[in-house]
Amino acid sequence: MLAMFCMVALGWCAMPRQKPPTELRITLHGNKLVVPVAYIPKYERGWYRQDGIVNDGLNLDAEWKAGKLYPFAAPEDNTAVWIRYQNKVSILIQRFGNNTLEQKYQLSQHFASIWMPNRRQMAKRYGLKRYEHNNLAQREKEDVITAFYEQDLYLYPSRERIETQIVCDADFFPDPGTERASALQKRGKFVINPLCSHDIFLHGLRDSHIEIGYFRSHLPEWQAIEQAVVELLDSFNQEPEKALPLRRPPAKQMER
Repeated sequence: MLAMFCMVALGWCAMPRQKPPTELRITLHGNKLVVPVAYIPKYERGWYRQDGIVNDGLNLDAEWKAGKLYPFAAPEDNTAVWIRYQNKVSILIQRFGNNTLEQKYQLSQHFASIWMPNRRQMAKRYGLKRYEHNNLAQREKEDVITAFYEQDLYLYPSRERIETQIVCDADFFPDPGTERASALQKRGKFVINPLCSHDIFLHGLRDSHIEIGYFRSHLPEWQAIEQAVVELLDSFNQEPEKALPLRRPPAKQMER
């Protein structure tokens, strides 16, 4: 009996294993996409099936490296989180019925209206209109550095015709590894990793809205990151002739 069991076990081990797929074919909000599995977070890969219909959104992880996007894989070591994830770009594709240019601008105005109250316009930064919370100066006190603060709002190209909206942690949150961050930590202050949430309103996916996230240290590269994300998603699209027009940001260096 034991010999028979061993033979069955050996036979099972000798059977050829089916390799996991490297690409996933899905229909996302009516868009037929072929998505490299490496861009899907490991813990989410079991949520999708080949030729499946996905209507509740798609989350992707990429790495911004040397001006290009690659699949993200977090190093499995004990280095600080801000080092392991400093180049991570998260990409969330949500369902929104905003297909005409007018609908896209209406959605962008709605998003901006949520953040606009109690803000004052500041000098441009990286070609973006910048709006700062009115009480920001009062909240820079070191004794409340760990409390919640209103974030900075950035719009492109204008408040009337918003194509891009970026919301970032305020400037007084120091980037990890800087002298300011080290000084705060020595005094027992908790230092966060300043982040940005970046909404793209003009793109080619039907019934979809794109939100990306990255560390605030990448804000100067917002335009290149946005274009790379749009081009990456465009490369997944199997029906580009049916896609909506894409906005390609100009390649010239934007003013600070």
